[in-house]
Amino acid sequence: MIYVVGFLSWAETIHLIHLGNPLFERSTVCVDGEQEIDEDRTSSTAYIPDEDIIVQRIIRRASEIQGYTDGDHHESLQLTRYGAGQLFRPHVDPLEDSSNETSTHRLTTIFAIVEATCNRCGTQFPNLHINWTMEDPSWCQYVECEDTERLTVKAVPGNALFWKSWTNARRLDPRILHAGLPPESGIKTGLNIWTPG
Repeated sequence: MIYVVGFLSWAETIHLIHLGNPLFERSTVCVDGEQEIDEDRTSSTAYIPDEDIIVQRIIRRASEIQGYTDGDHHESLQLTRYGAGQLFRPHVDPLEDSSNETSTHRLTTIFAIVEATCNRCGTQFPNLHINWTMEDPSWCQYVECEDTERLTVKAVPGNALFWKSWTNARRLDPRILHAGLPPESGIKTGLNIWTPG
């Protein structure tokens, strides 16, 4: 996992919000190849038009981080918005109907924070345990350092996380199980960028 400071500029976040606002609909989950509404995911989703020039610039930047993948080798960028009490319970990004031991669907994820007017509404990785008392204290501006039971990354606008979903042995990496935490108040909007395989 790599933490990227300043993945999105302030102007890009404003542009993405402007593009996404009229497109948001209730988020769904994929079950046996079908999109379904599920109480495990209560956020809203907006798919962003790929042909937008700013979106193209973000895709090029993402492709550099994701291993210089072809700009056309991404799913459509997805904004995910969490209002008060909305969440996405622990999940992995490869789709359920594709996540067998040899599948490579959604090889990598970049999750960038577009806006956040909430506290303790980050992204939590329950299978990653870090003793932050042994780490550089400057990390505490980006992670919940008092939580040693799991890794919880704060929602910091403009910053992003990058991770691979699969090990080199082509097995789903259990460490990437993650959850979108519910804001108590305010909102959080994130940007998903997936590279399929």
